[in-house]
Amino acid sequence: MYLVVSGGAYGIEDAVGIAGPRLCLLLCLIVPLTLSLPTALMAAELTALMPREGGFYFWVKEALGPFAGFTEAYLTVLYTVVDTAIYPVLFVAYLAFLIPVGTSGQILLGVVLVWIAGGLNLMGTRPVGNASVILTALVLAPFAALVLMGLPRLIHWHLPPGAFNSASFITALGSELTVVIWNFSGWENLSVVAAEIEDPRRNYLRAVLVVLPMVTLGYLLPLAVSLSGNREVMQWRTGSFVSIGRQLGGPMLGTAIAAGGIVSAFAIFQAAMLWITRMPFVLAGEKYLPGGLASLWSENATPARSIVACCVVYSLLVPLGFVTLVVLDVFFYMLALALEMWALVRLRTLYPDRKGIFVIGGGRAALFAVVAAPVVTWIATFGFAASQGGTSDLIVGVILAACVWPLYAFLSNRYGDKTG
Repeated sequence: MYLVVSGGAYGIEDAVGIAGPRLCLLLCLIVPLTLSLPTALMAAELTALMPREGGFYFWVKEALGPFAGFTEAYLTVLYTVVDTAIYPVLFVAYLAFLIPVGTSGQILLGVVLVWIAGGLNLMGTRPVGNASVILTALVLAPFAALVLMGLPRLIHWHLPPGAFNSASFITALGSELTVVIWNFSGWENLSVVAAEIEDPRRNYLRAVLVVLPMVTLGYLLPLAVSLSGNREVMQWRTGSFVSIGRQLGGPMLGTAIAAGGIVSAFAIFQAAMLWITRMPFVLAGEKYLPGGLASLWSENATPARSIVACCVVYSLLVPLGFVTLVVLDVFFYMLALALEMWALVRLRTLYPDRKGIFVIGGGRAALFAVVAAPVVTWIATFGFAASQGGTSDLIVGVILAACVWPLYAFLSNRYGDKTG
């Protein structure tokens, strides 16, 4: 879960450069409360209610009908395909800092990484989980060393400068929110493999309770150490933690943080493949895709054909390089999350008897807060972006989202009757 949501503080550096350190630190305190906590509680409650392979797809389908369920899966595919393809590219990009590798070599290494992660996923959920524990320790160790060596900075902490690069505060806030949301989202994703988790009704909630503070502190502590009294934060970009590591711990710590970036890219990718490769499997079982994708490899009970198909797609995407639109990622993710929150409310009515399983406490007021907080965060983020003329990405997002209906009609007619 930690790797699916975060994977270390890598990726937050650009947010500091966009809108300044003070706003970045503030949003890293606010977004876990307005987005991460509500999403994690929603995922824990609905996994306890319906611990099925396919997770959020079946929550939305059960609550809102087949078309809504397909829409949930479609939006999920949109925001994950390009996003997840970033990580093999990041892997070879970080590696190039330590070992010079040509363009062809980078593409080859990226493709090899895809199939190593695919092979690990073919072995089953437990090997992926065991590998994730080891990889998480390797990712966190350099940042733990950074925080320990920077402890005097924490004890005598000084507020960093408040300036930001953008000419407009609203523009900076919108861009900053998008990046921070990208770093703090994904709490419901492992529900897709709920049927492969031991005692998911209990263990999903336990994982959330452990991982939520880990993720929050995993960003805040390295940022607090690095930004304390730092007057050169406006040049921050990907890799800035490496420079801070060199300042505090010399070349060894700087190299360790760079190596951690390599490990983080692989760790996040192989963990993300665990749930992403189950989506074609689930959709094939629901008769939206060819039935062969729904078959299981008897040896390890893994959806082998679905995993191999995903590996082929990611291998084709590796040569495209580091090209992504975080705005579109967050736009599609938050649309899918809105459907999940709607399902949370609807399923309270459809399944009122929840004896013996986890339910978010606090009655209707708490339920309203859990649903409203992420939606308001999402509206605010894209409201800020649109108000400053950043509407082109949103228009593309709306057009792609609107394609769900013709695609649903085509696949329903092609692979099965979805009138029932």
